[in-house]
Amino acid sequence: MFDPDLFISWMAEQGTGSLATLIRDASWASGLERKPVTQWLGRIEALGAVSINWRTGRWSANACEITDLPGNTQTAVLTGARPVGPDFYRARGAVAVPQGPEESAIPLPTPLWLQYEERSRLHEFAASAGVPAVPCAAGAAARSLGAFVLGDLAAPPARDSTVERFDPAVGRFSPVSLGSSWPVPGLYRFTRFSRQHRYALLHRPGRQEAPGRLQAHAPLPEQTWHSVDRRAGIHYVVPPAAFPLRWKADRAGEPGPSSLGRMTVDRRTPLPLAQERAAVLCTGLASLRTAGTEHYDGVPLFIADRIARTLRRRLETA
Repeated sequence: MFDPDLFISWMAEQGTGSLATLIRDASWASGLERKPVTQWLGRIEALGAVSINWRTGRWSANACEITDLPGNTQTAVLTGARPVGPDFYRARGAVAVPQGPEESAIPLPTPLWLQYEERSRLHEFAASAGVPAVPCAAGAAARSLGAFVLGDLAAPPARDSTVERFDPAVGRFSPVSLGSSWPVPGLYRFTRFSRQHRYALLHRPGRQEAPGRLQAHAPLPEQTWHSVDRRAGIHYVVPPAAFPLRWKADRAGEPGPSSLGRMTVDRRTPLPLAQERAAVLCTGLASLRTAGTEHYDGVPLFIADRIARTLRRRLETA
């Protein structure tokens, strides 16, 4: 049976390597095909165990550390790639709760928390476990979030490739033809040199009189293609009021900036990695996935608001 904690410890020992080899090894260890393994790697990347460059095909394990959860919870969570199994940390006072089943059918690493009354207990644990103790990583991650910036200039999809354009109204890709000399700006998905999907944003600068209509008698501005992450590109092209983020307080009453609650995201507009990492660091738990939504628990209102603002997304609170 596949042991995710053992595999993470092996990754921590290896440090870095080829993504193709990692997928092959994880497929062999789990007995599953490439697709569920890739989905699982995306999940542990959001948890902060590993950083993956999907374009260059390289991965690296993130250092293990212990960090406070937001709010006055007196609870800290272990993040990064743990070099040893959960029993090592349990023996030093950590609390472990196994994760539930995953869509990929591959279980996630065991989350580990430390509850303490005095700060000295946190530092004692950190020294015993050989990991650094850092201030609230969720708050730091949220503060570091920035607005979307166009990526590097990129070549347009080849004319003979299969191309799809993201429809912001319905939240999915649909086949299109690039035969037109003036294709519609937006987010495009295509294949290049392999079966792996590539994404590009077609950007048209300049003001418009109305959506979809250029100013009368004005010269057509130059359109440019840019490389883009799929999730960031989706939020760039989707109107702010469409697919809003939702946040519901854990407790009744008027919520304040530090109030904790559940943030819900439509799966048609998933959070980019940086925003998802900020949400996940609030508890150390992966999102709870349903058929159409993803739920992030323990998210302070100020972090939910920061995530929404950097994605130009409306935040609905309850």
